[in-house]
Amino acid sequence: MNTTSTRFDVRSADGTTIAVWVEGEGPALVLVHGSIQDHTISAALVAELKPAITTYSMDRRGFGASGDGANYAIERDFENVAAVVDAVAAQTGATVAVWGHSYGANCAMGGAAMTDNADHLILYEPSLGLAYPPGWIDMVDRMLARGDDEGAIAVVLRDLLEFTDEQINIMRAGPEWAGRVRTAPTVVREARAEEGWVYRPHRFDGITAKTLMLSGSDSPLVVKAATDAALAAIPDARVHVLAGHAHIAHRTHPAMVGALVRDFIAS
Repeated sequence: MNTTSTRFDVRSADGTTIAVWVEGEGPALVLVHGSIQDHTISAALVAELKPAITTYSMDRRGFGASGDGANYAIERDFENVAAVVDAVAAQTGATVAVWGHSYGANCAMGGAAMTDNADHLILYEPSLGLAYPPGWIDMVDRMLARGDDEGAIAVVLRDLLEFTDEQINIMRAGPEWAGRVRTAPTVVREARAEEGWVYRPHRFDGITAKTLMLSGSDSPLVVKAATDAALAAIPDARVHVLAGHAHIAHRTHPAMVGALVRDFIAS
């Protein structure tokens, strides 16, 4: 088994370099992380999967070791995922599975519609069409303009994911906080992409991958609504409700989520 992580880079359609870390042994799974975090957020899930699955954890554009561009659009993220999937398929000589969480699930969904090399698609609470509180995005934009990156991350956790002040303070003291703060410049552009999204009929009919949607029974209602919209947009997708869990079960209970992923890929 490959117990050490190795890296390679993929050049996307617009020339952006996307960094990908490889670990494990077995069939290939591309992992696409969500907002305010880079690929390292999936470490616990990767540890569960790597004895039986080769994970390809990408940094999305603007995160970690990947590049970025001046004019952001979510379609560039779609292209990035498709480019990584195609590169992994070329390396392995086989189709691959794709995992996406939250905003990363949006990117995985859009990328899967642009390639024939994805055979399984696992989407944990996609957020396209997410409803934001009135004025919230502009408020965060002003916070970032005055340099309050930490405050911007805190209000994402508080207002959107319903974390308590105590939970946020624990996160502030943890080792991941500095990395989250570095992602603050991406918050507003991704929020605008989510809020402005309108599902066009047949937009995702090109997805041929077998698709599993994960939804936490305890997730915020706006998150559940966005997940339901994605479920309706993908032909033959099915949903698995994570009873007693919310938006980050792959972190709090990686063994459970890992087993679901392994079983689905093997199906």
